[in-house]
Amino acid sequence: MNTTILRHLIFTTLFFFSVLASAQKAPTISKIILKGHKKIEAAAIRNKLKSESGKTYDKANVIEDIKSLFKTGYFYDIIVEKESTGKNEVALIYTLIEKPTIVSIEYEGNEDIDTDELEEVTNLKAYQILDNSVLHDAVEKIEKLYEDKGFFLAKVNFEVVDAKKGESVAVHFKIVENDKVVVKNIKFIGNKKLDSDKLKSVMQTKEGGFFSFISGSGAYKQDAFDRDTQILNFLYFNEGFVQVKIDRPYVYITPDKKGIFITINITEGEQFNIGTVDFAGDLLFDDEELHKAISIKSGELFSYEKMQKDIQTLTAKYGDLGYAYANPIPRTRVKEKDKIVDLTFEIDKGNKVYLGRINMVGNTKTRDKVVRRELRIYEGELYNETRKRESIANVKRLGYFDEVNFQTKTPPGKPDIMDIDIVVKERNTGSIQVGAGYSSFDGFVLNGQVNQINLLGRGQKLGASIDWSDSRKNITINFTEPYFLDTEWEVGFDAYHRDRELPEYSENKQGGAFRVGHPLAPYLQGIIGYKLDKTDLELRENSDPDLFPVDTANGNTSSLTFSLLYDKRNDSFAPTKGLFGRLFVEYAGIGGDLDYTKGGANLRYYNNIFWDVVWRNNLNYGFVSSNDSSRDVPFNTRYLLGGANTLRGYDWFSIGRKAYSKIAFDSAVANGRGSLAQYDALRPFGGKQQLYYNLEFQFPLIKEAGILGVLFYDIGYADDTLKISDFKSDVGFGFRWFSPIGPLRFEWGFALNPDSKFGEDSDGQFMFSIGSPF
Repeated sequence: MNTTILRHLIFTTLFFFSVLASAQKAPTISKIILKGHKKIEAAAIRNKLKSESGKTYDKANVIEDIKSLFKTGYFYDIIVEKESTGKNEVALIYTLIEKPTIVSIEYEGNEDIDTDELEEVTNLKAYQILDNSVLHDAVEKIEKLYEDKGFFLAKVNFEVVDAKKGESVAVHFKIVENDKVVVKNIKFIGNKKLDSDKLKSVMQTKEGGFFSFISGSGAYKQDAFDRDTQILNFLYFNEGFVQVKIDRPYVYITPDKKGIFITINITEGEQFNIGTVDFAGDLLFDDEELHKAISIKSGELFSYEKMQKDIQTLTAKYGDLGYAYANPIPRTRVKEKDKIVDLTFEIDKGNKVYLGRINMVGNTKTRDKVVRRELRIYEGELYNETRKRESIANVKRLGYFDEVNFQTKTPPGKPDIMDIDIVVKERNTGSIQVGAGYSSFDGFVLNGQVNQINLLGRGQKLGASIDWSDSRKNITINFTEPYFLDTEWEVGFDAYHRDRELPEYSENKQGGAFRVGHPLAPYLQGIIGYKLDKTDLELRENSDPDLFPVDTANGNTSSLTFSLLYDKRNDSFAPTKGLFGRLFVEYAGIGGDLDYTKGGANLRYYNNIFWDVVWRNNLNYGFVSSNDSSRDVPFNTRYLLGGANTLRGYDWFSIGRKAYSKIAFDSAVANGRGSLAQYDALRPFGGKQQLYYNLEFQFPLIKEAGILGVLFYDIGYADDTLKISDFKSDVGFGFRWFSPIGPLRFEWGFALNPDSKFGEDSDGQFMFSIGSPF
């Protein structure tokens, strides 16, 4: 009984005081006083406060004020005091202890890395507020920079020194670089089926070698090394070793701290083939159609990569029907006795989805419409996975952005709607290039280019170039509007002036061209162009008019050109996969002095056949014919092969139909050539047709430096009537460097069927040229 009474008394007392407390009204803030701030303006501080003069005091708001001010990173300490200023009024006094300002930043001990590079990576600036977390981040960035350059053992610390007590400090970064650490050897234990060279070829960590100073190979980078175990696992899974085990690598650093030896233990297990391949779950297609869609087949080696690609294929197949969240889940069952893996794709189709808002994010320069016109998906329509992927590829192919990401989200309460944010990061689309070099054909060459592929953010292209050498002076200006008046019509023009000094004659040409194009199908474009130019050729005093009939080429050319262009390459500059084709015919004689028809076809195919080896193919056919039976075709429209762009085992423009030169015959007789004079008299003249084929295998030599190796085979000929028995062929090798001034090509070609009577031999031709190969 007494306990019950006591409980009631306690409850009644608590209730009384709570009512009394609630009856007292919270005070009003009469004013807010800021103290201690010298560097930060009062307005900037007040903007961070929830508490305001004239509003009711709230302790929770004060706590939020303190948190908000601390988040700015400007203050060491914040003290808030409440002082009564009248009946039910208080003043809030914020005493702020500011962090000092950094007045100087110094780097000590950096002998192998310039201070400018350290300043760029840390992004620290004088007169910013001291923040220890930022300094610790800077230490990590410097150590990462050193690690990337091979200084795995570099150590970095910092010291903060008072410059003006309590107000400013100097920051000193102290660096102990130590020597570069080079990976001396990578050793595998237990790899019986896959040899060590194959395993090393896929790893990001490489052994040091002769070219390490160029390529950076041999550098030990922890993040790359951590990925290598996953890469090796992936390689084994693709070769059917589904039970492979790779132990944590053992890393040994030599006593002098200059070398690293790596040992990796591998338990390969057995290779497994694919057993049955089945489908389950939400099946919208029959079994036969699904099997045709995927690449993995029963009886072949199990491949994790193929399985992942098939997941993407099935996702796209369902996605094309609007099922944006279709999820094919691979279920595997390993049968150790039979050494097979049964595979079942269990498909959850989810719900159909429609596209909502498509937003552009990050395009600070490029106009929205320039990106939107590349899209194959539209607001309000049923989701389509293939068209979304095509849209991503189209936007990337523009070349305007460093990054392109399609980020999807579902609006609240609308599970059947998908919004897409196209998030891009602009890149510099303008370029100015000035270069110099030496060409086997043109000698010393100066060149300069100014290009803008996204003029004023409108997607227009404007370019100008100049090439200047002893034998060649070219100036070209071009402009292209890819979507004229916001239609799919492309229009453009070119203007050019060319002077060329050849041993036999000089050439002067100036003119311009106008073109209009329109897509006919995906990746296929039709183009119509008109050209008007004037050519003036002048034969040199000792040149042979029989070989160089300049009268056939002098005058005005007025021509129409019809072209079909197909381009499905993954990269127009350095393709590794895809197909390119061009058909064209040019009809000259529309009011000009020259009257001929010229046409041709070019087909290029690229395929990454394994690892980084690219199989490259180039087939080219051309013809020219006169529209006037009484007049020959202009001699400079005839075809001659030989040189870096056609047959690399033969001298420039030496292969093709030959014509008799009496001047050359008389000269040969005078020089005592005897019976060989009849061959000396036959000089390259050119044929009305050409056909040649280039086959290449391109592979990385020093990947980090952009140096590629190439093995090639060429075959072709040029004549009025082509005969296979006349075709010339060669083989060779070379290397290419994608240098800052452009692609450089160094190639050695060796003729397979030279004709010594015409000065041809199999000793080899060295070709150097500037510019991309086919």
